[in-house]
Amino acid sequence: MKMLQKTLFLFSVLYLLGCSSNEIDSDSVTDKQSNELYIKFDDIKKWKPDWSDKNILVHHWLSDPTYLHPANVTAQNAVIIMGLTQCVLVAVDQVNRVIKPMLVKALPQVSGDNLKFTYELLAEATWDDGTSITSEDVIFTFKANKSPFTDNPSKKTALHNIRTITSDSLNAKRFTVIMRRPYIQSVAMLADFPILSRKFFDPQNILIQYSVENVDDPGMSSNKSEDLKNWSAGFNDGKYGNDLSFFYGAGPYKVTAWDRGQTMDLLRKQNHWTQKLNHENEYLSSFPERIIFKIVKDENAVMLECRSQAIDASISLTTKTLVELQRDSIFNQNYNSTFVPSYNLNYIVMNMRPDGIKHKRIFDDIKVRRAFALLTPVDRIIEVNSLGKARRWPSMVSPLKPEFNNDLKVLPYDVAAASDLLAQAGWTDSDGDNIRDKIIDGEKVKLEVSLSYGAQGNLLKEIVAMITEAAYPAGVRITPQPVESSVMRQLAHEHDFDMLFSAWATSSLPEDYSQIWSSAAWSSKGSNFGGFGNADSDALIDSINTTLDDALRIPMVKRLQKIIYDEQPYIFLYSHHRKTIIHKRFGNAVVTSELPGLILNDLKLLSGSSIARTADAP
Repeated sequence: MKMLQKTLFLFSVLYLLGCSSNEIDSDSVTDKQSNELYIKFDDIKKWKPDWSDKNILVHHWLSDPTYLHPANVTAQNAVIIMGLTQCVLVAVDQVNRVIKPMLVKALPQVSGDNLKFTYELLAEATWDDGTSITSEDVIFTFKANKSPFTDNPSKKTALHNIRTITSDSLNAKRFTVIMRRPYIQSVAMLADFPILSRKFFDPQNILIQYSVENVDDPGMSSNKSEDLKNWSAGFNDGKYGNDLSFFYGAGPYKVTAWDRGQTMDLLRKQNHWTQKLNHENEYLSSFPERIIFKIVKDENAVMLECRSQAIDASISLTTKTLVELQRDSIFNQNYNSTFVPSYNLNYIVMNMRPDGIKHKRIFDDIKVRRAFALLTPVDRIIEVNSLGKARRWPSMVSPLKPEFNNDLKVLPYDVAAASDLLAQAGWTDSDGDNIRDKIIDGEKVKLEVSLSYGAQGNLLKEIVAMITEAAYPAGVRITPQPVESSVMRQLAHEHDFDMLFSAWATSSLPEDYSQIWSSAAWSSKGSNFGGFGNADSDALIDSINTTLDDALRIPMVKRLQKIIYDEQPYIFLYSHHRKTIIHKRFGNAVVTSELPGLILNDLKLLSGSSIARTADAP
């Protein structure tokens, strides 16, 4: 799930710290203002002499993006960079759980039939060459994204709901989005599409011959189709995601250096239009002069970086690391830190529609899928690896949302129950080697599967080892398969796996479940990785998407959860509490459960005459 599908929470433990109060030097912990939605740390009043007064923010993460194409990104690390270098029409307000205008003056005027949404772009909004951002760019953006030849399969389902976009003949900044039918994300979906410069990406204006409505028309003439195919091939070119000279966006920062596997350097643009706004918008500010994204995977190395104040912010620490750091009074003097319940969900998806050759027909049986869920020691993983700072999810909906189906219960670790289900499904140990087997299509098949997971640090490696060990007593052999993030994405979309360990980023907004759970999202190699779905579930998802009344929509969402729960296409694991640190030399320190969890561009260096130096402070 992407920006469109966010879920937030209404839970009172948002601000729980990683240790009890007697483990932290409470005299050195900055005061904070908390409610159910976010934490705001008070700005410090005293400046320590060993703090850097350079306006450079170093943000720690575990890996850099595969690429940064503005139409084709899906990974969260790439989305973070997009948020700083590109601009969208609207965005999710991380603090208030509402849609917030970004490139537009206000939220749209909506027609009585909920089909027409009229916006006006900010007068100040310009491209880096000084030309105005207009409705032409907006219309071009959605043509480019809707093209069937553009490589963005995960976005196609939502895009289909847009019928067309028209411009105002008297005002180049004004446009109307016309939907095919009422849709729960008619406004929110726009947060997923950075606005693209027509002049930069289509200098010959090839797409002028198409409308938003007909650009994805399967009945298009062969000549027009060939023109669109050729243009899209150029638009998909890797240079737009890898070559810094082809990075072009309306955001306040630009990528100036990218040492893959090490650092990515963003520089604030001078005299950018966002600096001329006459209204405050914390998501369009640009207080840090530079933002450096630094990869540190090893836990011991991360602790050394924190203790030497070499990083300023992170949402990527392990629980063990932050718990250990919070026992250090010097760390607490330098950093604000907290554990925040997040709306990311860790899961294992099983291949329900294997090819039968490379991937044997194992998970096409519900009994096998449920057995593997019963063999996954989720509670033990939370206790050992998360130190209890995580929450289990029995379905794809956060337990903190009103849509959550409270009748669904998490499954225990139960070897006996799993063994019984496997036996019912015909899996027995016929040759006494402690691994079950079965004759499938005339071939003896061992109950051996691979579990693909991201090769980032030791945490996932430890978790997968626990899963592997826990399954063996039931006669199941799971082989860990660590892969790089770029390979993971390819395996998932190509359905080239047995089991795959990954995560979703969700939020507080009503969700479009078609992006992950519709049959079309599997056949189009979108975000339905496992193959769940049939005509009945597709019809239910369609009804959810077009029902704007929560009193009618929520019961349908609960019904969908029950269907998915019973089919067990995924093993839903848990939502980690996000581990967040921010150096105290930066003000405006807000931590949220909405991704990305921090508002990096709004962190403001506090050095200056208003801050007392420690040596001079009374």
